Formats: sequence, structure tokens, C-alpha cells
Amino acid sequence: MGIMANITIDVSTTPVSYSPSPDVKHGDTVVFTLGTALNATATVSFPHGTCLTTSGPYTLGGATMATTPLTVALTAARGVYSFDVDFNNGQESQARRGHEWDRKNGGIDVTGDPPQEARR
Repeated sequence: MGIMANITIDVSTTPVSYSPSPDVKHGDTVVFTLGTALNATATVSFPHGTCLTTSGPYTLGGATMATTPLTVALTAARGVYSFDVDFNNGQESQARRGHEWDRKNGGIDVTGDPPQEARR
């Protein structure tokens, strides 16, 4: 097994930003964060299935500026897992005009095949 990476996804930026990249391997951890958007709230969901062991959706805002580290499942198939972000930038005046939520999306790219089970 290689070194496990920690990927941080900042949903406050447009487009969503990844550190160090959107590429993950099995067993890596992913953290969704609001970054510097202190008054914002966001909900992250995986509409077509997730590669993570906790399915979500994940809600950020208030005391929760970032998710706990979410683990990429060892059974996740290779490929891109797209996610949607409903982002509220905390501006009430906009909310009254009906432009409260920004929809963004991104994806996590699982770059390896699932580890093979050891044959006995």
C-alpha cells in the first residue's frame, strides 16, 4: 500500500478547489471545507453514488467549517464521482431576491482499481 493522502476540497471557491488535486486512491481521506467563507453554509451531496465510506450529504456552516476526514472506500470502482454543492454565501439581501443558493459541482477521481482480496 502506498502513502495515504489527505485531499482538501474548498467549496467556497468558484470553481471548487482541490488541494493537492481531485485524484484520490483507496484509503485516502477527503475533507470538504468552507475555507474562508465564515458566514456561509453549504450542503455537499453525491447524486450518482459516492466513493466515500460515509454517503452524505454533508452540511457545512456555523460551527462545522469542515467535515471530518472522509475515507475513500476500499471497494470504490475507478472513475470520477461527481458531487453537487449548494452554497449559500450568507447574504440575506440576495436571499430575498431568490438568488440565495449557488449551485456548484465537482468530482473526485478514484485513480486506482480496488485492492484485490487476498486469495487463500
